[in-house]
Amino acid sequence: MSTPATDAARTLPRRALARPTSRFADVDGVEVHHEVHGPAGTRPATGPTLLLSHHFYGSTGVWDRLVPRLSDAYRVVAWDRPGFGLTERPPRRADGSPYSRAATARIGWGLLDRLGVDDTVLVGASAGGTNVLEMYARAPERVRALVLLAPAITGDVGAPPRLRPLLRTAPVRWIAPRLVERFAGEVTHARSTRSWADPSRAADADIAPYRDLLRTDGWARGLWEVMTVEPPPDLRPVLRRIHVPTLVVTGAQDRTIAPRWGRWVADAVPDGRFALLPDCGHVPHQERPDELAALVRPFLAEVLGG
Repeated sequence: MSTPATDAARTLPRRALARPTSRFADVDGVEVHHEVHGPAGTRPATGPTLLLSHHFYGSTGVWDRLVPRLSDAYRVVAWDRPGFGLTERPPRRADGSPYSRAATARIGWGLLDRLGVDDTVLVGASAGGTNVLEMYARAPERVRALVLLAPAITGDVGAPPRLRPLLRTAPVRWIAPRLVERFAGEVTHARSTRSWADPSRAADADIAPYRDLLRTDGWARGLWEVMTVEPPPDLRPVLRRIHVPTLVVTGAQDRTIAPRWGRWVADAVPDGRFALLPDCGHVPHQERPDELAALVRPFLAEVLGG
């Protein structure tokens, strides 16, 4: 049986793990991994581009089940936020960390600029919901609608806020990768599907994104940066300022973020709609992609036309 230490010893350069659909773009000094899907692979058939922002521990691969159910009609961009997937993990800079939520939102818009996207629907799962809300707050005029899948509004994964300044000190940062390796543990089917309502639905392809994370050079340092860079978010004030149609979807068996919080978020948004997905856990885009697409596509057709 492998251990975190032996897994870390077998890491590979990011580009060695690239997929046929992988793209890389330099955005604000960070090489960002992303994938573009859709009619002819470049232009949307109707409406704006959909930007998919993954959950914690996630990457572009966690969207593999959902993308084909949307990309026949829309241009779909999935990206790896700083600290995850195959996106570069640079050291913190004197002018600020690329791992902060504000920097990640800026990099997200920078990627869309590189792709020539001015009109978008932002789709975020869990901590990806945090990201797209930060992006919306930064440039609301560029957003046509939001889709939030069990969004994280007032918390994240990481150390308690009172400990984070200590964890950013030089001595602790030196041993940080080993601490994160212990925290991450071994990637198994059971661990990777704890947030599913029915783990038996998961195939090996659904586990691969989490396994690949621990195969990527610098993965432990990247997660450490994300988990310690700043206090947890509180995006409740942003919700009342959202002036685009917003669909909030949560799994009825979500044990990570209780369904009542999804309903609360939808109620807080002026044009919020809430959908409870039966027999589903925290990652509907992986566990129930058909049922999720059956909710998202009519929503997009209504708010975008066509």
